[in-house]
Amino acid sequence: MRKRNFRTWHLVFLIPLVGIIIYFVYPTENHSDVFDVRDFIHSIVITSGLWVGVLSIVKFLWKKFPWEKHPLKHLIIEIILVVTYTNVFAFGLYKIQVFYGFTEPVEDISKELFFTNLITYFITAIHEAVEFYRQWVTNFSKSVRLEKDNIEAKYETLKSQINPHFLFNSLNGLVTLVDENTKAVDYIQNLSEFLRYILKSRDTELVLVRSEVEMMKKYIIIQQLRFGKNLQVDLDIPENYYHYSLPPLVLQMLVENCIKHNIVASDNPLQIAIKASKKEIIVRNNLQKKFENNSTGHGLKNIIERYRFF
Repeated sequence: MRKRNFRTWHLVFLIPLVGIIIYFVYPTENHSDVFDVRDFIHSIVITSGLWVGVLSIVKFLWKKFPWEKHPLKHLIIEIILVVTYTNVFAFGLYKIQVFYGFTEPVEDISKELFFTNLITYFITAIHEAVEFYRQWVTNFSKSVRLEKDNIEAKYETLKSQINPHFLFNSLNGLVTLVDENTKAVDYIQNLSEFLRYILKSRDTELVLVRSEVEMMKKYIIIQQLRFGKNLQVDLDIPENYYHYSLPPLVLQMLVENCIKHNIVASDNPLQIAIKASKKEIIVRNNLQKKFENNSTGHGLKNIIERYRFF
């Protein structure tokens, strides 16, 4: 919409304005002090032709040889193309006008060509100024967006940065308070190790299957302490798969997804199997969907995007 408005602004306002200026100051031999429709149309035609031609040249150069990357090449090619186009267009238009009798031949056309080139330089300066302004607006918008993204990233980092020492010391202190409750101690110790793994791997793109299996053992203990016999997990990944790599916490996210979207109850135990076959790790569960499910699908999308990245 903005581009269309800008083109309309060109056609309706700038081209006629420059054409009027040219009409009153253009030093042609046939120009008189009395208003002449043919001279006025001539000035509009030549302005339109120069305007559109120079605009095409400037846009081509900004795309092919951006000013910030190739300033000298941009300038040299622009001068060559603009001068060539201006003289060919102006001389061709002059010949057409003479041929059809719209104007009388002149003895020396170099004066008119010189003035036409001055007009073209003025038009070129306008287009270059517009492109510079657009580039500045684009760069400024990018800068603002990057600054915003940077602030958001810092904010997210601050939110996710739990002091590990404080966390683990607190959990260890909690263990001493509940040392008579074996289940509570197991839960806290495994939770501590699981959180340690999350903090350690959050900036890691890939981890060994061995590390994921060890982490999953702790995660399964945590969930089984929570759900008891209502949750049955069979983790069976042979050691010959341990040297392979995968994105961290993928298995945990899949198992968590199973628990989140299925009924876990004594009369309907949730059975999850994590097995390896043909260089693939497969997570399966018996399907017993919850009736109310406000799933966003973010977890599975996250996994798909991470694998697509690799």
